[in-house]
Amino acid sequence: MSENNGKKALHVATFSGWYRFEQQGKEFRQTKRDLTYWTLTCMSVDPANPQKVYAGSEHSGLFFSENGGARWKRAEPNTPKMMLFSALALNGGVMVGTIPSAVYRSKNGGWEELEGVRQHSAGANFPPSPELQSRTRYLTFDPAVPQRLYAGIEVGGMLLSDDSGETWKPANEGLTDMDIHEVLASEANPGMVYLACGEACFRSLDRAGHWQDISPKTHDYGTAVAEDKNGVVYLGCARGRPNMWIREEGADAAIFRSGDKGASWEKITDHLRGGVMHICPTPDGSRMIAGTSDGSLLLIDESGAREVVSGLPFVTSVELGA
Repeated sequence: MSENNGKKALHVATFSGWYRFEQQGKEFRQTKRDLTYWTLTCMSVDPANPQKVYAGSEHSGLFFSENGGARWKRAEPNTPKMMLFSALALNGGVMVGTIPSAVYRSKNGGWEELEGVRQHSAGANFPPSPELQSRTRYLTFDPAVPQRLYAGIEVGGMLLSDDSGETWKPANEGLTDMDIHEVLASEANPGMVYLACGEACFRSLDRAGHWQDISPKTHDYGTAVAEDKNGVVYLGCARGRPNMWIREEGADAAIFRSGDKGASWEKITDHLRGGVMHICPTPDGSRMIAGTSDGSLLLIDESGAREVVSGLPFVTSVELGA
């Protein structure tokens, strides 16, 4: 347990609430469920306090727990926009990304907008429905330089801030797909950043200064990217966009891993009916776990991937916490 600094639980956000699981060997036991009325779109655990968990919802703003999910509260005051799509706990507070695309940060018992995000993502539309606006799909920070923030805008490209969110600038040189789903700033290899996007996957060797296409040849729709304690990178991809997943084979998704910083990919598992929506380390720190759109949790180790939990609602996020 020491690998993850007291993070002994797996927190799972779904389209029908939050679940808490604890690991027992290779098995995972559900110990609690809550927020069942709400569609949860995102989740973040405070890196300095793993007891504090934030969960964002599709229409009802932000919820949080200060005791590992034993009790949940609604944010008061709640977020200025109710449609949340990303959350980032940092420096004792939290940032949320919204629809339409913007970022708000908790401050002095209220909220402030980090205005550069809205400014630089204005005008982007969300295909295949042009009337919909872009969304702040993913927020993260650079582990080596925590004041450096990354905001992935779905159909709006990459934004970065070097001053904890006070100012933002686009970071799209070499990026041929502006439909960003997840962002990974590497802890094991400082300066490396990875993107899972709607038509390709990318890496940057210089903190988002330039991007290179590193897509697996067989799967084009990137949904998740993560890293283990050894710097091995994991990538979840589907064949085609979600509007195609109604076919018999579903998402036809795969999980890949790379031990050479994305230069090459090994396929771990293929033909998954559910899209791989998020990946994180297991509570014991030795393996990885993935949550899928068909309500499964998959345990990833040297031998491949196997289902350890099934029958959940659509999983949007899996995170380690206390």
